[in-house]
Amino acid sequence: MFDLIIESLPELAKLESTVSDLERKHSESQARVAALGHRTNQAREHDLNAEAAALNAARKPPRPTEPALREQSEGAARDLEVLARRLALAQGGRGRYLSEHHGEILELLGAAHATEGVRVAAAAEAALDALLAYHKAEDDARNLARLHPAPQPENTSGPESTSVVWGHVNTRNFTGGPQRGDLEATLQYLISLGAGTVVGAVEDSDAA
Repeated sequence: MFDLIIESLPELAKLESTVSDLERKHSESQARVAALGHRTNQAREHDLNAEAAALNAARKPPRPTEPALREQSEGAARDLEVLARRLALAQGGRGRYLSEHHGEILELLGAAHATEGVRVAAAAEAALDALLAYHKAEDDARNLARLHPAPQPENTSGPESTSVVWGHVNTRNFTGGPQRGDLEATLQYLISLGAGTVVGAVEDSDAA
């Protein structure tokens, strides 16, 4: 969280690192508890079967393996409970920090938002220039074909198959992609992001 501004908030970075580390350890501990529980149940079944077989054969029952595994399982379960409490405390500390520094964080996010908006706008402007050049070449080729068509070779074979396109002929008819105006409007909107917007601001329609 807050990757764009975390370097400007060392205390928050430390809290985030602690929470992330505890979340990882908690997940690993859960997996260990589950695995030990499964192994303990298997050991219990094995011990009971081995003891029954030994008694039926008038032999001394083998030493059971379940107790040692159960001890490990209980220890792992306790460690998991401690980790859960540590994680809750760390998350609470992070929450308090976010509440106490809400204004500062929002200001940093606003600055990062504006910076990224400028980056997006610059990329969109370059993309729009390239798109317009692409369409210009396409238009020039279409005009050349319309005003100065290539000479038609003499037809010495049978008629060729034809395809019929219903409606206006455009990129969408053939590729299913967006129309030129849609692409240009989208890029124009992205370019407008460079003007900057206020993070956390409420639109008029939302405030009504």
